[in-house]
Amino acid sequence: MPRFLQFLNRFFVLLLLFHITAVAGENRVLNLEQALNLALQENNQLKSSQFGIQKARWNRLQAWSLLFPAVSFNTRYMWIDDETYRQRDFSRYFDDPNLGFTIPKTVFQNSYNSSIDLSTPLFNGTILNGLRIASAAVTQADKSNQSVRDNLIYEVIASYLNLLRSKALLGLQEEYLNLSAMNLQKAERLHEAGRYSRSEVLRWKVDYQQQKSNMENSKAALRSSEAVLRKNLRLPADESLIPEELLPEKLRSAVDQFSRQEDKSILSMLDIPDEDLTRINTALAAASSGDRINRLLYRNQYTSFLPNISLDYSYGWRENNTLALDEYSPKTVIVNFSIPLFTSGQNLTKVRAAYYEYKQSQALYDDQLQNTRLLLTEAVNRFLNVRSQHELAAAALELAEINYQIIEQQKEQGLVSNLDFIDAKLNMQNSAITKISSEYDLISSVVELFYLTGRMNEIAPDSK
Repeated sequence: MPRFLQFLNRFFVLLLLFHITAVAGENRVLNLEQALNLALQENNQLKSSQFGIQKARWNRLQAWSLLFPAVSFNTRYMWIDDETYRQRDFSRYFDDPNLGFTIPKTVFQNSYNSSIDLSTPLFNGTILNGLRIASAAVTQADKSNQSVRDNLIYEVIASYLNLLRSKALLGLQEEYLNLSAMNLQKAERLHEAGRYSRSEVLRWKVDYQQQKSNMENSKAALRSSEAVLRKNLRLPADESLIPEELLPEKLRSAVDQFSRQEDKSILSMLDIPDEDLTRINTALAAASSGDRINRLLYRNQYTSFLPNISLDYSYGWRENNTLALDEYSPKTVIVNFSIPLFTSGQNLTKVRAAYYEYKQSQALYDDQLQNTRLLLTEAVNRFLNVRSQHELAAAALELAEINYQIIEQQKEQGLVSNLDFIDAKLNMQNSAITKISSEYDLISSVVELFYLTGRMNEIAPDSK
């Protein structure tokens, strides 16, 4: 019996260790560099844009291939009915040995005809313009891929910062909730002893309920932030994320240097010319490349009015009734010239339709440009405001801590009321929360500005 009990004890210990290991396996600890590398490897949109680059490059090669000759070997088999065969075969009328000559047989009921044919364009406006379109499509694919990559990096960094902010605020809320619970219990004991009034107890109870409400809000914010980051990283829903609090030196250094700039230097970002903004903003660069493709497609429609010139060469064998190649090999060279004279308006309607499609894309691009400039203006104003708020929050927290210490000492001496003490505590708590929020708001505003101005490589950790 004792051996059986020992076996049970060992079994439950192993089961407990397995459970602890399984639970620990559901938690993923990662830093920002690891999060970015994981996102860049697993994101489907980024994979799709990379496949788009390969597709555009192959399309460009295909466009070049149209300029070169096409060579083919062709064999034709033909059978004709008996009546048609008799009508076509004139050699039977000269099938007389007394004539002194023979007529070669040229018509067969079962016949084979083989040839090697070469065809190459000499002038084709559609093919020539297609080269420019294909090259522009490669550029557009590259720009789109960079836009998707920058947007992904921005979303990962932003969601990572939001998760850190939520965890930091939740930690403060837990501390404040425990402290509020202790103060409520103490107030209830003092009330029972007749030293606290009912209103003072209710004041602590309201404070406790407020802390509980703040705690639930912080938990909800944490769950939302974790869900967003998990989506960007394509992680399963049952896997808990534990982000490292220490941000990369590259990001911290960039934020610190940018934050030291004067307001005039920051505001100068609003004066970036449209051409430069289009060049540095990856989303605008991709949209501009798409607009250029539509312009080329519009111009390509004019090639339907141009002539087409091509060269055809054929090396064949005379038709006979076997698959064997005949000794007689006719050779032909043909130069084809074709120019449309009247197409019932088909070419004109295609040109006009392409023109308005181009104007449509141009209007959308101009609208995106104005929206980006508006976002840049709002981001600059937000940074300047957040920077001043961050400085204010640091000073306010220091003042609130000093004030709380003074009120706490006065409360012990009975010089202030319990309500004054609670107000001082809440003021310090709110100042601490504001300080944490302003720190992450400052970093997020710099990340947004760098994203809008195409400087993500300056803040993103080195990722593969």
